[in-house]
Amino acid sequence: MKKAAFFFLVMLLSGLTSLAQDNWFLKSAEEDVPVPYAKVTEIRSQQWTSSDNKGEFNLDVTLFPNDARFSISAMGYADTIVSLEMLKSSKLLLLKPQFVALEEHVVLSKALKRHVVGDHDLPLSLSKAGSRKRDPNTSHRYAVYVEFSGKGAKILSSLSFYLTEGGDPDPRFTVRVLVSDEVKTPKRGQIYRIHQFKDIKARSQSLHEANGFGWTTIDLTTDEIIVPDKYKGAFLIFDVMDEGEEIQKSMVIPFQDQSREKLNAGFYQTSGVLGVYNKNRDHFAVVLEYLTE
Repeated sequence: MKKAAFFFLVMLLSGLTSLAQDNWFLKSAEEDVPVPYAKVTEIRSQQWTSSDNKGEFNLDVTLFPNDARFSISAMGYADTIVSLEMLKSSKLLLLKPQFVALEEHVVLSKALKRHVVGDHDLPLSLSKAGSRKRDPNTSHRYAVYVEFSGKGAKILSSLSFYLTEGGDPDPRFTVRVLVSDEVKTPKRGQIYRIHQFKDIKARSQSLHEANGFGWTTIDLTTDEIIVPDKYKGAFLIFDVMDEGEEIQKSMVIPFQDQSREKLNAGFYQTSGVLGVYNKNRDHFAVVLEYLTE
């Protein structure tokens, strides 16, 4: 009898948990298309989840207070803040597109010039990475500001980064490229609003995966990320995704110092602000390769 009662209690609790887990769908406000791989973060607690490739995400609404507010951030869309009340009132959320409209780019030159920003051989400041622990609520997003050289459009070809054992070896993540017509070159220590920036929208939005601790290199050519000539720099945003899975992973990228590279450690907070840290020669261990004609 006791075993039967215990079994009934477990089933009842499981049922209550499943009822608390609700699903929402993200779509474009201008087209009938889903918004994949969007980051949904409760601003106060920094608890987050992400949509899958169909624009669906789930939340346990019982975990948040009635005045909770959520930031929704996705490639090619304006950052959006919604309240818990809004989530309860509708299962469909519409995001406003916001990106740099690119014309079809045809590569005419047979001899593209290769540029590399960053250096795999620079010293790693592993001790500085110790403040970021294996905590998905604090180590799920990185921002790096890159200054470009050369004339013409920049075709991003590959991106490398170093992962320490303070995080996970195989997080899945997106790479966003943000540029601004208002902010030509971000000043160190200055705070900017995210609405001042727009995405360079990739032709195909890929979900990348790191391949262990140490250096990982990902191929960006399939994404076809092309930065127009008028932009002399861009923020690269690494956003870890969970695609609705219960186990969330983190990424911890250390600093490199003693550098003269055109890289700057940045920040992009869920409150909708971003900028470059007020440091002279430290930057995250990232190496970007791009091509110009």
